[in-house]
Amino acid sequence: MHKNSLRRWLMWGLLGITLMIFLSLLSILNNVGYSNVKQIIRLETSGPSIIRIEHPKEGMERYLTKDENDPQERLKSRMSREGWAYEQQEGSGYFFTKDGQQTIVTLQRWNHFYVIYNIKAGVVNLEG
Repeated sequence: MHKNSLRRWLMWGLLGITLMIFLSLLSILNNVGYSNVKQIIRLETSGPSIIRIEHPKEGMERYLTKDENDPQERLKSRMSREGWAYEQQEGSGYFFTKDGQQTIVTLQRWNHFYVIYNIKAGVVNLEG
């Protein structure tokens, strides 16, 4: 009788641990989104340090990068590479000018490991 109760206790314990792991993964997918999880995997396994991801608003572009090695400086460098001069920062907005035009790139900390750049569509390609 003692062996059966121990076996039952272990079975319920393993089932509980499995359920907790499953619910944790479901919570992560719910918070991050399945398509974004695919993009994270793409970023982690490919060469580019910045990749384009879907933006919920029409006319906007969104780029994902890792929150390491100063993502603010990475943004300034990429914009400079495309001919945009850094002007100033106000909050999460980074202001750049080129040929009399001004654009604003907002930086959003997505979580502890990733940063998202938001910019008007067609202004510049930050991917790479």
